[in-house]
Amino acid sequence: MVTIKDVAAHAGVAFKTVSRVVNNDPTVKPKNREKVLKAIHELGYRPNRAAQMTRRKKSGIIGFIADELLRVPYTFDLIRGAQDLAWRHNKELMVLNVNVDKYSVEGAVDHLFEHRAEGIIYAAMYHREVSVPSQLAEVPAVLANCYDSSGLYPSIVPDEKEAAREITQTLLDKGYQRVLFLNLNENIIAGRLRKAGVEQAFAENNLSTENVVIESVIVRENQIERSVARERAADLITRFKPDAILCGQDPIAVEVYFVAQALGLQVGKDIGIASFDDWDIIPTLLQPGLTTMALPHYYMGQWAFNYLLDGRSDKIRETARFSLVNRQSF
Repeated sequence: MVTIKDVAAHAGVAFKTVSRVVNNDPTVKPKNREKVLKAIHELGYRPNRAAQMTRRKKSGIIGFIADELLRVPYTFDLIRGAQDLAWRHNKELMVLNVNVDKYSVEGAVDHLFEHRAEGIIYAAMYHREVSVPSQLAEVPAVLANCYDSSGLYPSIVPDEKEAAREITQTLLDKGYQRVLFLNLNENIIAGRLRKAGVEQAFAENNLSTENVVIESVIVRENQIERSVARERAADLITRFKPDAILCGQDPIAVEVYFVAQALGLQVGKDIGIASFDDWDIIPTLLQPGLTTMALPHYYMGQWAFNYLLDGRSDKIRETARFSLVNRQSF
């Protein structure tokens, strides 16, 4: 097995220099850092994490509790944002997926404590209020895509209202005048805030509320959610006659594309369609491509990791802006 002494000899530097490079010490001269990194690559050296933990009295582990994150493809970016920084800063990101039916949050926290996690990121699948176990307060912790009502933990959440205001304003700026918003279930935070953002855009432009219809098309029956987007879109396109439809999320937009096609309407010409989330490959598979507001998951993952890395303790509640991804749907 290649040792740190072998790397030092191969690079022609002192043993301590190699140790400082491995531990990301910023004081190492660039020339020496380059020599060491080249030697590490050529020899295939791998740092002994167990030994590092013993010397530093720290684990180098940041815990990431993923509350049902793995159910939805686009939420992976929360993990990826944190993981990219973990690699860059020589930290280990330990990801634990939890859900109410199988793996508990309390169990995940205990597991991370057993591995001496230096900090914990708790991330939810969708923007919501969460209740976290009291023992989480024993280590630096931060919430991503969620928040706690008590305000005990710092958090970062997407700016849902501003995203809805921005995409609606973009539609209005392009000359669309009658907007149908097929919203999420308004019992969830995103649904309520996105509705408020659409209404704000119309108010700021002094436009009559008769030119906008907002309706939730995700309904909950017997504890199960289902979409009624197709039937409501078909009915409202016929009765309200919108020139643009804003969809609460990209899967709803897929259904609306089918309805428009069935009614002989060409998306991007006869009717404009916009959406939220930038859900995996859906927007690019649709023809024409779907213009949508991309959730800032990658940024939120990085923000949460940086919060822990910087050793902050302020109980801030941060918001992250969506980004408009322009395609050809309006």
